[in-house]
Amino acid sequence: MDGSKIKASLLSQVNDVIDVREYGHGHLLTLPLAFYDDDLITLFVEPYEGGVRVSDQGTTAMRLHMADLDLDAPRVAEAWTRSVANLGSQSMATDEGVVGGWGEDSQVGRLVLNVAEAVLRVDQLRWLASDRRPVRFRDRVVRTISAIASNPEQVTPNAPLPQSSGRTRQVTAAVGPDVDNRVYAQAMGASNRDQAAEHCYYVFKHTQVPRERVLA
Repeated sequence: MDGSKIKASLLSQVNDVIDVREYGHGHLLTLPLAFYDDDLITLFVEPYEGGVRVSDQGTTAMRLHMADLDLDAPRVAEAWTRSVANLGSQSMATDEGVVGGWGEDSQVGRLVLNVAEAVLRVDQLRWLASDRRPVRFRDRVVRTISAIASNPEQVTPNAPLPQSSGRTRQVTAAVGPDVDNRVYAQAMGASNRDQAAEHCYYVFKHTQVPRERVLA
């Protein structure tokens, strides 16, 4: 196979995969290029000051935010700047969080390729996100309770639940200003439902706290 056939085959493949759809005052252009999770890159092409503007409409930044990447961190901001450097003076750097560029109508093809390349580079910044240990289920429960409590300061993690014997048993959290009016909550993880249910039954059965103030 010679070079011309390789080029023709490649162009045919690209032509068959590219999808162009009218969208508002412009067009959405889906390319045969993908983010790290195999979602295809889609760019917005629109008229702009007598020419054309191509952008990702902020979707790349949104994906990085969802990956818990701090876009305002100095090293991330610097890496972002380097990633869009190929757009040169036509970069839409003034539009925060948007990867894009503008130019004359005759440059639309080159703009699409440059913006797509910049999007792929920016998407790689997700690997700068700090590794985080998975949050334990009981900790998520405490966070949820704190978020919905009228006074988060009255949420006590690992709270002692009074038992009929005079001893106490630890539960996930308690909510309330004083012992006589607290609501006690015990997290029940799904990893071992039977054991979790048995623990709740045992702890709540041996307390004199009214049933309406205990929650599994």
